[in-house]
Amino acid sequence: MEHQPIDRLQLKQLEALMDVVVGKFAVECKLRKPYMSLNQAYKMYGRKTVDRWIEEGLIDIMKDGTNTSKCRILRERIELVAAMSNRASWYEHHE
Repeated sequence: MEHQPIDRLQLKQLEALMDVVVGKFAVECKLRKPYMSLNQAYKMYGRKTVDRWIEEGLIDIMKDGTNTSKCRILRERIELVAAMSNRASWYEHHE
């Protein structure tokens, strides 16, 4: 049987999967919080990018209350979206 080498996209997908698995383990062991604030997401990934992911429905915002309450994002989800993100998702939603 002949083995095909892993291309860059497959390697990136495997790395993203490993990051998610390690992140879930860290949350279960209470080493990390399962959520990050919207402001933390903006600092990590950029405001335009995060807002685009929200608009495209790739990530969801959870509000703790009303009016000026804090907004949270499931850390596992945004990290996976960030790891798998490319411009193709933007073009799919803006044709």
